[in-house]
Amino acid sequence: MPYRYFIVAITAVAALWMYIDRVCFSTLAGPMKTELLLPLAPPPGPDDKLNETEIKAATNAKAKRLKKPVEQVELTAEDLDAAKKKKWADSRMSFALSAFFLTYALFQIPMGTLADRYGTRTVLALSIAAWSLVTMATGFVLGFAALLAIRLLLGITESGAYPAAAGLVKNWAASEERGRFSSVVAFGGRVGGAIAPWLTSTVAALLVGVAVVEWAIPTTPAPPDADGKAPPNWRGVFFVYGLAGLVVALVFWLFVRDYPPGVEPPKKTGGSLGAILQNVFRLGRSRNMWFFGGVQFGVNLGWAFVVTLLPIYLTESYGVPLDEIGPMQSTALTIGFIGMLPGGFVTDFMRKKLGLRYGRSVPIGLAMIGCAIAYFAIPALPTAWAVIVALGAMAFLVDMHNPSIWSFAQDVGGKNVGAALGWGNMWGNLGAALSPVLMNVVKDDFGWNAVFIVGAFAFLSSSACGFLLNATKPVEAD
Repeated sequence: MPYRYFIVAITAVAALWMYIDRVCFSTLAGPMKTELLLPLAPPPGPDDKLNETEIKAATNAKAKRLKKPVEQVELTAEDLDAAKKKKWADSRMSFALSAFFLTYALFQIPMGTLADRYGTRTVLALSIAAWSLVTMATGFVLGFAALLAIRLLLGITESGAYPAAAGLVKNWAASEERGRFSSVVAFGGRVGGAIAPWLTSTVAALLVGVAVVEWAIPTTPAPPDADGKAPPNWRGVFFVYGLAGLVVALVFWLFVRDYPPGVEPPKKTGGSLGAILQNVFRLGRSRNMWFFGGVQFGVNLGWAFVVTLLPIYLTESYGVPLDEIGPMQSTALTIGFIGMLPGGFVTDFMRKKLGLRYGRSVPIGLAMIGCAIAYFAIPALPTAWAVIVALGAMAFLVDMHNPSIWSFAQDVGGKNVGAALGWGNMWGNLGAALSPVLMNVVKDDFGWNAVFIVGAFAFLSSSACGFLLNATKPVEAD
């Protein structure tokens, strides 16, 4: 087997573990909110209101707790106060979910520039080790401020992963292989995201009663639920995931090299603050790169719902418990990652048939239109599983377009592939950072159906930018 295949495979494993660390947070948001945020909620005031969706969610939750039909349940003043405190905690949790994407976005270009300067192997191995330590530390947080700080740190430490991986693929792959190789790496990440909810809920249940971090900190876990089940051990999950990530970092460092044997590495320049700013200005002067950023901003504004607010939506709209949320979230993401592998072949095939410009832009634009159609359809769907299928179709199209995105950055980036991909990822993750906060506000004011309408228009704006991309215009010459 050619060694370049092994390089791509181990990079895909690194991406897999990154997504497990990233997605597990949303799966565990419920028990984390119960332990860390609800005790901090202030008494509701006269200006604190509940909309119809929130009252319905509180009624469904009480009916389930009492094991009575919804028609036989009435909310007391204490129930309404508890629902208002939950709303307060939901708002804070949306900021914690958003915080990761903010720093992940802002550090894309700096980390991509460092990868271009100091080597993809060094930056990626250090990134894996760093984000694994931060994941481990998440199990020790005791309050909202610490949780927010940890999420910001996780964004910084994961921000170098995909820019460095894009540069590594370019170093090892021929031009006609870049789409396929990029799809394999991105596929690894999506597989991690797909299995993370199921794996996380399983590990959290297996660790119930196991003192993983309790030796170091005093904890106040939530009480058992109405069925007498102990809360999942979310702290233990983060600690175990962090340890596993350190093993991945060690293996990556031992076996990966920046270039194939016999290839003379180009002279490295930059890496300083001045070089980073120079890259930012160079990319910012390119209209092509603004369209590239616009594609990813719209995509992530819509897609991030699946890895942030979906568990809360399933609980509030359909009363789905945590042990069922994991498999449902995994199902949507699993349908999605199936699109990754054909996406690589599609973009390489379209490049041959339509040429470099339209071979990259057309698959992106069409995929985003399909995502918008899926989101427009969701408010009319009758069941939670029907929504999951629609979200899976959206995720499939998002993942199918990702190899075109990576290939575009490799086509136009020249010697600054990491920075070029970092530019797009920066704007994409600013969209993801905005997503849970914006969608939570939309939900509070207009209900869950409005969330999907906003997401649909985000995908349409992404489609418009996608059709305008031109992979024949390198950044250096633009």
